[in-house]
Formats: sequence, C-alpha cells, structure tokens
Amino acid sequence: MKEQSKEYLIDSPFTSKVKNFALRELNADLVGVANIGRFAHAPAMMSPQGIMPHAKSVIVMAVTHTDGCVEMGGMKHPQEIGPYNIQYYMNTRIDEIAYKLALWLEDHGVEAIPIVSSNIWRYKGYKDLKEHFAPDISHMHAAVSAGLSEFGYNGLAITPEYGAHVRYASVITSADLTPTPLIEPGSVCDNCMICKKHCLSGALSKEIDGWNIVKIEDKEYRYAKKNLWRCAWGEHFDLDLDLPIPEKVTEENIIENVKKHGMRGGEMGSCLRYCVPKALRYFDKSYTNAPRRKKHMVPAEGVPVSRQLLERVRSAGAFKAMDFVVIKSADFLSKLGINVSSYLPDAKTAVISGIIVDEREENTDVDIAVTYSHAVGGYLSVQTSYDIARELERNGFSTVTSTAADADVMNFIKGIPAGKTFVASTVFTSAELPETSDEIQYKTEIVKSPEKNTVDIKAIAEEAGADLTGIAPASRFDSIYKSLEPAFGKREVLVAKDKSKRFYAVEPEISTEVRKLLKPEDHLKGAKSVIVMGLRIPKATMDATARNNAESIGIYAYAQYESAKLLRIMALKVKKILEKRGFSAAVTHDLMNTASVNGNPRGEQPDAFSNRFAALATGLGRLSKCGSLVTPKYGPNIRFITVVTDAELLSDNVKTESLTPLCEDCSRCLKSCSSNAFGDKVKVEVDGISDELHVIDQQRCDWNKRYSLSAEEGNMYLGWKLDEKAPEKISAEDLDKALRKQPTIAKYRPCNFEKCVLSCPYTRSQI
Repeated sequence: MKEQSKEYLIDSPFTSKVKNFALRELNADLVGVANIGRFAHAPAMMSPQGIMPHAKSVIVMAVTHTDGCVEMGGMKHPQEIGPYNIQYYMNTRIDEIAYKLALWLEDHGVEAIPIVSSNIWRYKGYKDLKEHFAPDISHMHAAVSAGLSEFGYNGLAITPEYGAHVRYASVITSADLTPTPLIEPGSVCDNCMICKKHCLSGALSKEIDGWNIVKIEDKEYRYAKKNLWRCAWGEHFDLDLDLPIPEKVTEENIIENVKKHGMRGGEMGSCLRYCVPKALRYFDKSYTNAPRRKKHMVPAEGVPVSRQLLERVRSAGAFKAMDFVVIKSADFLSKLGINVSSYLPDAKTAVISGIIVDEREENTDVDIAVTYSHAVGGYLSVQTSYDIARELERNGFSTVTSTAADADVMNFIKGIPAGKTFVASTVFTSAELPETSDEIQYKTEIVKSPEKNTVDIKAIAEEAGADLTGIAPASRFDSIYKSLEPAFGKREVLVAKDKSKRFYAVEPEISTEVRKLLKPEDHLKGAKSVIVMGLRIPKATMDATARNNAESIGIYAYAQYESAKLLRIMALKVKKILEKRGFSAAVTHDLMNTASVNGNPRGEQPDAFSNRFAALATGLGRLSKCGSLVTPKYGPNIRFITVVTDAELLSDNVKTESLTPLCEDCSRCLKSCSSNAFGDKVKVEVDGISDELHVIDQQRCDWNKRYSLSAEEGNMYLGWKLDEKAPEKISAEDLDKALRKQPTIAKYRPCNFEKCVLSCPYTRSQI
C-alpha cells in the first residue's frame, strides 16, 4: 500500500477558524477543504461550480457511527438493523451542521450553500446528466477531494480513522480556503473484499461494469462501477434480500417485486459494516461477527474516568434543553431485570438523557401536532445520547445508543411533576462512570416581571439560533383578524392523502377540510402575548435555486425542511422556559391558519407564507404584493415559528417604514403562477399601518406546490415530466385523476418551491 501524504500546508487564519467552528462548536468528527480545481472533471450538474459558478472551496464534514452501533447492528441480518438506526439521526445531525456552518460563513461575509446529506436525488438523470440516483453533489467524491478519505472498492469514501463508518455533508463557499492534502490512492483500502463477500444483493459481484475512474489533481482513484438499482434493492427500496434477485436489476422489476412481495425493511449496508482499514481492523467473534476497529486512544487499566470526561458527559444536554442526565451501573440495572450486556457485551454503565414534557398537549386541532413536544424532545434526547456516545468513544470506550432499551431503562426515573412525563434516550458504555441519583430535580420558579421574561426569552431565542425575534400583545391581532375575515373566514379545501405505501402507485384519499381563520386565543386560552422567531435561508441558496449549470432544486428543498426543524427546536426551548416560570405556551407554524405546505422529501413542510401575519404584527417586516413577509435584513428569505403564551411580555412596534416600494410597479410574482392562484386584493391593518396583498386560492396553489402536479413548481429539475394544468374549478375527481399520474418512485421525494417568491426581486436578482 502507498503511504498517505504527510505534507500539510499552513492553514490561512480563516481556514483555521472554519475548522475550529466545525469541530468544536458544531461537534463534527472530521473536517477537510477542497479547492474548486479538484472538481474540474465533475459533471457540470453534479459539481459545486455548477451550483455556485464563483465558488472557490468546498468544506466537507463528517460525523461517525459509533462502533457499537455498527458492531451490534445487523448481526442477524442486514435488514434487522437494531441500534444502527442511529444513522437516521446522524443524517439529521450532519444536515444541521452543514446548515449552521453556511449561516456562520454568511455572518463572516462570504457566500455559502449547504448540501443535504442524503435522499434528494435525480433518480434517472436530468437533461445531459445520465447518472442514476444523482445528488446535487456527491459527498463521497467531495470527501475524497477534501482529503478526508479515498475510495474503497465498494465506492464508499473510507477514512484512515474510521473506515466507512461516517456520514458526510458539504458546504460550497466563495471563501478562498487552504485545501487539505489529498490521501494517496491505495493507502486506506487494501482490497480485502470482505464487503464483496457479505453484500447480499450482489451489488459488488454481479453486474459490475468495470471501474469508475476519478481524477483529482495528479491522482487517480477508482471504484467498482456497480448497478445502482441492484445496490438499492434492499438499501433504498427495502426489498427482502432473501428473495431471488433478478440477474439484471432494473427500475421496472424493482417496482414489480415491491408490488408482489411488499417491503421487509431498511438495510444496514454490509459494505459499510464490514469496511475497516487494515491498520485498524481486528476480529473478536465472541463480541460481534463484524470486524472491530482499534481505537486511537485506549483507557488506562485501573484508572478512574477523568472528571473532565465525566462532566462533559453530564453536561452534554445543556444546549439541547435536556432536563436530566442520569447515570446508572450495570449492577443497578440488573436488579431491575435489565441485562445491559444484551445491548453491548462489555457494558458497565447506562447514561439516560431526558427532557420533561406535557402528558397531553391541548388544542390538537390547531397546534403543530399532539406529539409536538414529545417528537422534538425525543429528537433532542437521541442527539444528546449520540454526542455522549461519541465523547466516550473518543476516549477509548465502547458505546451503543439504543432506543430499544429506553422504555425499560426509564421506568426507575423519579421526581416527574404532576401532569408531566418525559422522553429519553440511553447510551450503554464500557466506561465505569459514577452513578447519579435517579431523583429528578425539576424546579419551577414563578417570574412575573414582563421585563425580565422578555429579555430572557429573546436571549434564549438568539442562543438557539434565531435571526429575528419579535413580540406582540395578543390583542394586536384583533385588527388583523377583522381585515382578513372576509377573505379567510371559512374556506373549504380539498385535502389528499396517499393511502399507498412507498414505491406503490398513488392511491388518493380525498376529503374536504373546512379551514377557519384563527386568533391567538384559538391556540391557547387566556393568550396575552405572541412570540415569533425567524430563521433565514442562506442567500446563496436562494440565488442558485433552479439556476446556473446545475439547475439544483435540492438545495432549496433542504433549506425548507432544515429551517423548519431548527425553528421547532427553538420554539421548544422557549416553551419550556415559559412553563418553568409558571406560564402556558403553545407552538404553531401558522398562527392565523392562512398558509399551506410544500411537498418535500422529508414530508410536507410549512410554506413561505406561514406565520406571515404573526411576523407582521411583531414588527419583523412588511407584506409584499404576493403576501410574503419582507424583512429589512433578509427580505423574504426567512421562515417563522410562533409561540403563544399567557405571559404578559413587552411588545415590539410594528414596522412603520415601507419595505416594499418595488411592489407598486412589479407583478412578477402574480404572473409567475401557472395555476393562476392569486385573486383579489385584501388590505391588512394593524397599529396604524396598512399593507395590501393578493389573496391566494389555496386549492389552486396546493395543486402545484403541495401535490406536485405542475413540474415547473420544482420537480421538473429532478426530471419529472408530470405537468397537469389545474382546471378552472378543481373537483375531488380532478385531483384524484391527476394524482394517479405521479411517478411511482419519485413521488416519495418531491422537491417543490414557491415560484412566486422566487420571482420576487426582494428574494434574489431577477434575470
């Protein structure tokens, strides 16, 4: 094997700053930089320069699978993944890291576009792009280009430190950064072919069509050119790997087999599970049937865990709203009938991270969901466990995160207040950590001062990442309600749900929903104040969406769901501090219920009009002609979430200055709508200011952006051909007939935008 290059250039000061932020603040495990020249041979539609023509660098970050999750996952069968399900949370974590780094780069004066970790693809190419399952850019190629890895025979980007046990995300930037030295081809992968031996789909042994050759600077990397449809048999389409697999796997026989046999479940890729570099690889069949990884640090025998490590473990949930981190020994748990070695053979301790939430959330008809706090709290607790597991593993201990154990382990927690419950996640580890009490100290402190509560809430929102925060009295919405009631009072909207499973032909179920205009009191009885938080979308993302050589839509779809996810986390943190101070709070993505949702690969997401009137009332901006909220600093490139509370808070003034002078002589937004969804004007009045906007016919708007029936609302850039024009009056039969034409595979991951908002000169320059 060739030796890895030892030569490192001295990083520029800003490059060092970027790496420090990624590693220390965002908790990435690896970070590398590629200059744009390293992508000279990339296909234009899968290249960073195709997305951002003036890009100078690509930053690639990685987070690791903890060894225990790989070693304990998929032991019986690749489709019984067990603790390997942490991969889903790793995807959301690396998405979050990339998004936050892009915003940080913007704050430092450079342009940046974050790229989604996975699952946004052009399934069958697009225009000149012939590759199947083509992402915006390949993180595998980017990781090799950024000096983090080399290609293995299996096509994975394998690192010297962790092999294939990593997930990547990339950020394209205009910053001129110091590139990381490339890893020499052949210095990590020793062609052991263990991955080939264990691949049940045969993707590494059948239908191999030579080599993919990748040229980067003066180096040449290669990996097997496999049939990606065969690779996706179990990994993407969840087909049973024990079924007879056709000699030639195609899209058509995949759909046929899904229809005939159904789906068994997601696959833990054997190419990843068995890929450990030779220098780190060893076997212990009494522990696991996968190769194990030698750790770079080995704990000293007989020496207690350092207090520094202990406190890092105990404080891991501090920024994720955790209410407790409880540590219990294997002996303690065994007395409760919990066998920790069944989760991790050498486990000595369990670490449980939890967040206290309401037993039952009220106003389920108008709030985000009955399980809002449970879902967001559960996500944060797993992310806390993931951080704890990685911290322990960096210090040489074995770990596994296990959601399967949570119900058993949580049974002994005491001290939960009446009317409350909690969600939690567990880490098992070989580290012997000192036990903590299992009595939770959940303290509430009544704080009546509107001044203090206001200052603290805004500080919490800012610390959580909000770009803007505004507050209004609930009474301020009375005039807005009066203005909007004639246009939005009660509306009948057809709502379609797909009864079919993934990768089956669409089976629409259509019902009529009566949508009412809402006030703060409809979300929370006794509402006194409304808090609105905003999070921006990177400007470069908006500038590049469906433009330049790449014509990327994935960058927008990713920003859409990532901003919504981060806003939900911010709202939970604000909700919790209010509840700890004796108040009630409810969270909503659209306070007045006048907006809708977009079709998105991560499920339907709040559209660009959500919470526009709440943001107007709290002084964050003014309304444009199409009804989007325009802010002084970010224009319409920002999304909002609202917390309604019975706490009396200090209010912000509405914006009195005009922010939309271009609207007077511009109708680009109205003309761009292919479904003619814009109707008559309505005037909105609040605290002495008045804005006019055109009312959107929600049914016509949903036809395009919610139900993906007009490809030009985004999906054409994925290669969709579907373009059904909305009839003059849309009936349930019209919607049913049109939905049945959606593509069987691609319909699962639609990427829609709001064409009207993208046509606005406040959003981006118009060509």
